[in-house]
Amino acid sequence: MKTVSRFFTVILSIFILLNFSCSKKQEGESTAKTKTETVKENPTEEQAETPNTIGQPKAEINYSKVQVVDEKRFVEEVCEFDGARYGFKCKRPSIINFSAGWCRYCAQIAPYLVELAQQYSDQIAIYKVDVDKSPNVAAIFKVQSLPVLIFVKPGQQPMRIDGAMSKQQLEQVIKDLLLS
Repeated sequence: MKTVSRFFTVILSIFILLNFSCSKKQEGESTAKTKTETVKENPTEEQAETPNTIGQPKAEINYSKVQVVDEKRFVEEVCEFDGARYGFKCKRPSIINFSAGWCRYCAQIAPYLVELAQQYSDQIAIYKVDVDKSPNVAAIFKVQSLPVLIFVKPGQQPMRIDGAMSKQQLEQVIKDLLLS
């Protein structure tokens, strides 16, 4: 029993060290943020008036951007949940991207999602959920590794993909699953 306990302690320590070293490395580097993330953190006067804020009518949402949502906005616009059950509210095909600032694979696919949001703005919506800021949402969807992409087509069972994908793979899933 002590061996098992030591094993899990070592694994947990390694995991914490890896996360700490990744976050420290990212703090030291010049961070390459997507345009959407930059807009959310440092809005200019013109950008501050965009309809991409909580409390705005859904009809005014600019779908040419990845919609960064917190737990409250996620429940209002994307999906409501109660315990282990959830129900999607999306009226258009959507991609829900679970990610975190310290995840390098999340940073790898972020530009692809921004490009695809612009390319398919009239057909799909792309939402980004930061698991560190919205742990309850991540827990409902049992997010244990990052990134996680959930593809939702209204009236159909959602599809989940764990791990990074190339832009071509993402575009193929959009065409085959969401737009077919």
